[in-house]
Amino acid sequence: MIREQQLKEWLDKTFEQDYSLSKIADDASFRRYFRLHLENNSFVVMDAPPQKENIIPFIKIAQFLSKNNISSPKIYQSDLSQGFLILEDFGNKTMAKEPTFKNYKKAINELIKLQKINNKNLPKYTQTLFINEMLLFIDWYLPFYKRKILTYTQKITLKKLFFNLAQTLIQQPQVFVHRDYHCRNIMIKNDKSLGIIDFQDAVIGGYTYDLVSLLKDAYHQIKPKDYQDLLTYFYNNSHIKLSLKKIEYDVDLMGVQRHIKILGIFTRLAIRDKKNQYLNNIPLIESYLKNTMIKYPELAILRELL
Repeated sequence: MIREQQLKEWLDKTFEQDYSLSKIADDASFRRYFRLHLENNSFVVMDAPPQKENIIPFIKIAQFLSKNNISSPKIYQSDLSQGFLILEDFGNKTMAKEPTFKNYKKAINELIKLQKINNKNLPKYTQTLFINEMLLFIDWYLPFYKRKILTYTQKITLKKLFFNLAQTLIQQPQVFVHRDYHCRNIMIKNDKSLGIIDFQDAVIGGYTYDLVSLLKDAYHQIKPKDYQDLLTYFYNNSHIKLSLKKIEYDVDLMGVQRHIKILGIFTRLAIRDKKNQYLNNIPLIESYLKNTMIKYPELAILRELL
């Protein structure tokens, strides 16, 4: 209740007129979001406890995206010491509510714009970061979700796979990476254009990371034909000039890393943070991983464990 009181006191100082507040959602972090209603307007309020969340990257990247004509929420007020932001309200319709082929093409258009941004000041998606993310599969998913205890040989084999995979992924063409570019983080605005949110973890990394996040979404499965058509659309319109076959291969490998990571994260969210709703999405992620494993013999250890 202390946190709620702090937020109320800050909003009372910020707004002279009457307002009402309604909760929008929590996310996979410690942030919470509210919609602030005025008589003729509304805003989104971010509550990010400073001891657990740093809002400075969000602010910097929001400003960076805005300068590059990417539709991200404007920041109207901030209190860095308390971790409060007042943001532009993009409405309540995410692409998860309207996952049409047309909207996916729009999302790829936005992704292509993102990937053309000069991004020298962002941190890099390093080999070490790739590996550490995949270790969540060993630390959380296997013991707590699959109830599997690895043998010494299995653990060594799996870690070798992670090392080799990460070494391959860091060689992909490097671009701006949103790092969580999926249907729940893409808003459909009133004018039907798209707005991008939840970008505070952006890095410089492989060009397929956001593409696979979108096309092999943890929250929504698109039809196989749409997947191929959208991949081809990216190939035809991206400034990254590689063969379609090479792009498909790169997407598959990046997908393996992301799926392994998410299986670990979703299990941790359920076990450690009591956010059990994320368990509902694990079967879809497992299916993506299984479909890719069939194509590549070097992923045999994953077939054994799944």
